[in-house]
Amino acid sequence: MVHIKDTEQLMAQRVTELQELIKGHPQLPLNISSTLLRRYLHTTRGDVAAAQHLLQLNYAMRNKHPQIFIDRDPMDASSQQLLQVADLVPLPGLTPDNNKLLFYRLIDHDADKFNFTAGIKVFFMVADCRFATETDERLSDGEIPIFDMAGYSLRHITKTVLSSLRVYMKFVQEAHPVRLKEIHVLNCPSFLDKVLAIVKPFIKSEVFKLIHFHLPGADTPYKHIPRSMLPEEYGGEAGKMSHLKEKWVQLLQQQRDYLMEPSNWQINKCKRKSGSSSSSNSNNNNNNSCNTITHSFKTLEID
Repeated sequence: MVHIKDTEQLMAQRVTELQELIKGHPQLPLNISSTLLRRYLHTTRGDVAAAQHLLQLNYAMRNKHPQIFIDRDPMDASSQQLLQVADLVPLPGLTPDNNKLLFYRLIDHDADKFNFTAGIKVFFMVADCRFATETDERLSDGEIPIFDMAGYSLRHITKTVLSSLRVYMKFVQEAHPVRLKEIHVLNCPSFLDKVLAIVKPFIKSEVFKLIHFHLPGADTPYKHIPRSMLPEEYGGEAGKMSHLKEKWVQLLQQQRDYLMEPSNWQINKCKRKSGSSSSSNSNNNNNNSCNTITHSFKTLEID
């Protein structure tokens, strides 16, 4: 217990250090919660400087692609339709290795109803809700996404929006405050090569090595994933997928204002302070500082 208390105190100290660093970067939102900062520090194993860099990169990418990360509404028509077409569900509990399982699958196989970009937006809205509300939950050591390709067809491939795919891949590999441990793809179709031809160019080699592909009906996933932690539909004990999903749909509704409030996500632009001519030198110094910060954020943006 003493060890746990010491660890908590050390994390609280590092959160305070990170908060102080953020004050030196006026472009970052000042209302970033300690809960969210804790996740960044956890991802970087307590390295405050690395957490600051990851935070800056995260917000730089969000602002470079506002159509994905800022202009969003979990209750709009495209998001609601996506939630009728697909399940994007963090599963309860942690594996024996202290990892979090996240399950993604189609539940309506009609490709005409599938909106690729809406899926990307909902994916990140669910993640942002999870990160904002995990105060009392022990943070996982890593994340294990599970993608079930059952029902995914060649027509779904044609729905892929390459610009959105590119943003998604870069963000989750470079700016997302998680540690990827493994990636599992279930029920791989015969045309998997065609899918990989599209997505593999965007995947880093070290991340591709984490992917495990499983044939339909194979038991190989359970060599890596505790079957008991999966939904009932997959022989697990976590409950029905529809019940698990309902919790996250409700959370999206509850966190709607948080997700849609621009001040939570937008990088602030430095403004010249009004004042007399005697303060012009001070204002010029402030503007130079702002220009330096602006340049540093631009260098963080991923082309």
